[in-house]
Amino acid sequence: MKSRKRQTGVALITAILLVAMATLLTTKLAWDYQISLRRTEAILVQEQARFFAIGAEAVAISVLLQDDAAFDHAGENWAQVVPPMDIGIDEITMGQMQGRLHDAQGRFNLNNLIPVRGAGPDKSSRAQFERLVEILQLDRGIVDAVIDWIDEDTIPLPNGAEDSVYTALDPPYRPANNYFTSVTELRAVANIDEESYAALLPHVTAIHPDWCGAAGGITPININSASAAVIEALHEDIDQGQAKAWFDDRGEGENATGWEDMNQIPGWPAEYNNLPGTPAMIKSNCFGLNVLVNVGSSVLSMYSLLDRSVGADKIVTRVRIFGLD
Repeated sequence: MKSRKRQTGVALITAILLVAMATLLTTKLAWDYQISLRRTEAILVQEQARFFAIGAEAVAISVLLQDDAAFDHAGENWAQVVPPMDIGIDEITMGQMQGRLHDAQGRFNLNNLIPVRGAGPDKSSRAQFERLVEILQLDRGIVDAVIDWIDEDTIPLPNGAEDSVYTALDPPYRPANNYFTSVTELRAVANIDEESYAALLPHVTAIHPDWCGAAGGITPININSASAAVIEALHEDIDQGQAKAWFDDRGEGENATGWEDMNQIPGWPAEYNNLPGTPAMIKSNCFGLNVLVNVGSSVLSMYSLLDRSVGADKIVTRVRIFGLD
């Protein structure tokens, strides 16, 4: 009798354990399914946002193709601020998107410092960058560090940095020893902290020497869209007052008029039309596009570099970088 009761008790415990295990397994399967479903939804939303951003790029290209390429300034249609707009499929609103084009040639191209691979720094471009760094009241060691980041050798300049500096960091890494592909690389360069990066960001760009119709590998500056600091850095004889006067005269934002000819610039010396290093122009071939797409709870950002130097009816996307927030 006792043996039969003991067997019944064991069977009951076994049954309870089996039910508990089945419950745990079912819960685990349901949880995995929910995770898989959320992951699939997130991937789908990101892909939708990605296609919306690429669509915005197509619109930007269309606007640039309609632009008069003889001159460019901030008062033209391509430069106007577009407010955030609803996006979706048919009548279903899925989120919002906003985008902005800017003149990439209104900034000093960091790659102008070494326009030809294997060659040394371009002296005139270096002098211009030194003046810009000084105008912004930054550490002059930034100049050597940026050049060392681009050049192919491993010998540091007096105030620069090469492998020995970067590999000693935690975590360690190596300098690119190649052209900048994005201005954000500056955050990895020695002598450039968060404050220095924020100060440089509105005044510099990263364009490959083979793009945007660069002459001899050097990308010109469009003074119709350059900051007063970049204009002042173009020549040692340009002081802060003169640069500010030219900046104010051409206008800024949607009210800008710009200049359609270099001869229209009041007090602009004729010899400045062929400045050594980074020359000055009133037109641009490269434009940067920043797009921000919000679909559901997901946010995607995209940066594109658009080059129209390849032909009157063609624009090439040279860089397209996606970011997820």
